[in-house]
Amino acid sequence: MRALALRPLAPAALLAVLLVPALAACGGGADATTEASETASRAEDEALTDWQSALEDELGTGTFDFAALRQTAAADCVRTDAGDWTVELALSGDLSTSSLTRIGLEHACADVVPAFDEAVATVEQAADPLDLVCGPDVELSAEAALSADLVCANR
Repeated sequence: MRALALRPLAPAALLAVLLVPALAACGGGADATTEASETASRAEDEALTDWQSALEDELGTGTFDFAALRQTAAADCVRTDAGDWTVELALSGDLSTSSLTRIGLEHACADVVPAFDEAVATVEQAADPLDLVCGPDVELSAEAALSADLVCANR
């Protein structure tokens, strides 16, 4: 009678013996995923620390709104064309913050830095930066034209 009672448990025991090592092996993947996530998090933290340090060096102080500067850099990453940057810089009328902008671009979207540098050089070489935007033969994107219209009309 006892042999009959144990017989239904045999398949369950066999299943448990086969599944436990398989489940344990799958659990190891979670450790690898966690480790990769922690490594990525540490790398991001280091990058943000480097960014903050670069800003502190440029500003000469540790008192600034880093979140706002990160947000501005994210918005600046949309301008990928030297022409768009030229319009932006020429209309601002002030290149004094271009080093802060460049630091933000270096850390948020390094691929935009060459277009930005080209625009800075163009604006620096212009006798009147507004000539780059308001001149008679200037072709601007629709968005840049909207920005330039007001400035150029009051010139």
